[in-house]
This record gives sequence, structure tokens and C-alpha cells, in this order.
Amino acid sequence: MAIWRHLVRPLLPWLWRIAVAVLALLAVAWIAGTVLIGRAEPDPGNMLPATVPGRMIDAGGHQVHVVEAGSGDPVLLVHGFASSTFDWEESILPALAASHRVIAVDLLGMGFSARASDLAYGYDLWSRQVVGVMDALGIARASLVGHSLGGAVVAIVAGEHPDRVDKLVLVAPLVPLEQSERPWFLKLLEIPGAGEAMLGAIDHLPTLPGFSDAYHARARTIFRRRGTRRVLLAYLRHGRDTPRLIAAYRGITAPTLVVAGTADDVVPYAATKRWAPAIHDALVLPIGGAGHWLMRDEPARTSAAIADFLAPARP
Repeated sequence: MAIWRHLVRPLLPWLWRIAVAVLALLAVAWIAGTVLIGRAEPDPGNMLPATVPGRMIDAGGHQVHVVEAGSGDPVLLVHGFASSTFDWEESILPALAASHRVIAVDLLGMGFSARASDLAYGYDLWSRQVVGVMDALGIARASLVGHSLGGAVVAIVAGEHPDRVDKLVLVAPLVPLEQSERPWFLKLLEIPGAGEAMLGAIDHLPTLPGFSDAYHARARTIFRRRGTRRVLLAYLRHGRDTPRLIAAYRGITAPTLVVAGTADDVVPYAATKRWAPAIHDALVLPIGGAGHWLMRDEPARTSAAIADFLAPARP
């Protein structure tokens, strides 16, 4: 009681004032961020720009942007958070197209695929989308390759639809992380007000050095499409279903390769090693010194690893 009377109770008025001030700041940030986002997204997104390769297909009643190349056994490429088919176009897609029919897919709400206010953006929607794209293209079975968020999506497809998946490649995949392992900028984006202000102040993601000018140009075009930032915030705040992802791991029967950079600062390599054994007989390939963006950091080694793994088994 003495502690309450002499230490805690005198601080209560100050704590209350601080809480009110923080809430007021977040409210101002939400209003300002919402205004900035509205100004940053003038494109209604009704058309695929003439400079962007690929085509629009109807998958499950939604318009989905795909980029296709090559012939042979089908391979679907699924990008990560706030990304697009361009993640694969610069290096991975051409290398795989030499021996496979390759289809890079824009997830709904990202890239040039459709956005809609009534969609619940997250693992459930996107895993159903991947299956819908296969159905729309007449593909009964395919190998799936996913990067980061896309890795979680294709892992769920492989775990829940084993009859549709030949092989599975997870490139720096999003795995269940401890709160201390999660990047600070994702934690901030989850906070109402802070997330709106952060996304309203930038013209594209990722805003990191080392990406090509063409990559930044494509990303800026995408981030001008109406609803893009709302989709990202909706996923971070409501769309992650970690128990479903863990359950899917146990259902994966397809041969699986996990490619991970040992210097990944988005999904720590230690977390990848911790969760990879949950997938039966998964092969883990570490790339020393590489970060999260393996297609940029180590394009030759990453594309070679994927191509070798997807090659038909030799007698």
C-alpha cells in the first residue's frame, strides 16, 4: 500500500495525460496519413499499363495479372509483401523459362491485380487465389515458388492441396516469428495512425538501396494505384493466420527446398532453421552473407538452386 500511495498514485495524473497525448497524436497521424494516401494513389487501376508485360486473367471472379514465359512443366512464382511479378522478371523467370512453363502471379491487392474493399486480404484469400490461377490456366499440378510472404502462401497451398503441387521452393520464406524477431517497421505499420502516416509519406516499397531503376519505377507505378496501401495495412493488422501456416507445414508432402540468406534482417536465418524441420524432409540451402532479397543479392545462385531442384529427377 505504501508503494501505491507514495509512488504509483502520484504518477496516475501524468500517465493519464501521456496516454491522452499519445492517442491524440495517433488520431492526427491517421487523419494526415489518410489524406496523404488519397493524394498518393490517383490511379483507379482499371488498366494494365502498356509498358508492363503479361496479361490479365479471371481467377475466381477477380482480375489477376500474370507474366508467362517458356514451355514444359508448369511453375508458379509468388512474390512477397508489397511486391509484384517484377521480383522474378529480372533474373529468376528467364532462367526457369529455359526449361519450364513459368507463370509469375501478382497477389490480389498488389502489383497490377485487382483491389476490392470487400476482400479480406491475407493467407486465406491468397492461397485460394493461387489455386484459382491454376484452374483458370488449366493446370492440374505445378511446382510452386514463393518469396517471403509468397513463401507462406504457397506453403499453405502445398499443405492443404497436396494433390496440386509437384515441388515446393520457399525463398527467404515468412515463418512464424517471435515478437522480438519481427522488423520494427512492420510493427509500426500495424499501429492505427502510425501505419497510415508512414505509408502516406513514401511513394513505394521497398525503399532500399541496391534495387534497379526499373524496379523502383515499377514499384512507384504500382503504389499510385488506388487501394494499394490499404491492402498492405489490412494484411498486417488482420490477415496473418500463423496457426494455419503451422498446420499447413505438417501437411506438405511435396519435395521442398528452402533457400535462405544467413544475413536476412526481415526473417532471421535462425527462425528459418527453427521452423524448416516442421516440413517433412525439407532441404535447407543457406546462402552465406545474403539478405532477404535473394533475387537481388544473389540472383545467379538463387536461380541456379531453384532450377536444379525443379529439374526432372535423373535415374
